[in-house]
Amino acid sequence: MDDDELISAYISGDQRAGDTLARRYYRALRRYYQTRVPSDEVEELTQSTLLHTIARGERFRHASSFRHYVYAVARRILAERHRRRYRSPVTEGSPPDAPAPGTSPSEQVFRSQRRAQLELALRDLKDPFLSVMNLHLAGLDNREIAGTLGLNDNTVRSRLSRATSVLRTALTGEPPSP
Repeated sequence: MDDDELISAYISGDQRAGDTLARRYYRALRRYYQTRVPSDEVEELTQSTLLHTIARGERFRHASSFRHYVYAVARRILAERHRRRYRSPVTEGSPPDAPAPGTSPSEQVFRSQRRAQLELALRDLKDPFLSVMNLHLAGLDNREIAGTLGLNDNTVRSRLSRATSVLRTALTGEPPSP
């Protein structure tokens, strides 16, 4: 049976079809994540992807192949993992992120240097922009920041845009575009 037939059978109540799909995609998803995240996160992300695709098979709309759907969900889960991880505030003395397997030493050095540049650039931000940027890096969205600081949503958006422009200039050395 192909993937589409298996997912249809699983949605109809055939547990063995779901097990077959899970076994079929388990190794491929592990390989996908092994090249992108530290090894201690691979299993969790793999299981999360299987949960979001096979265990919740009724969400599959048959708009594309099931394989495409699985990898689209995997990309979204990976993007969310990166968002959560890299929006957390950078603090002094925090241990560096464990590099993904296969990350070259030069790439590790480059990332470490970029992290240090970001820390320096953050120190140069003035307060109305710094407070908004710190909350943004902590993972809050614009509405949550506005509620926390007692500001209008548009004010938060404007301050975040200006802070991002200042940080971009500090990190790239290029003047902001008009």
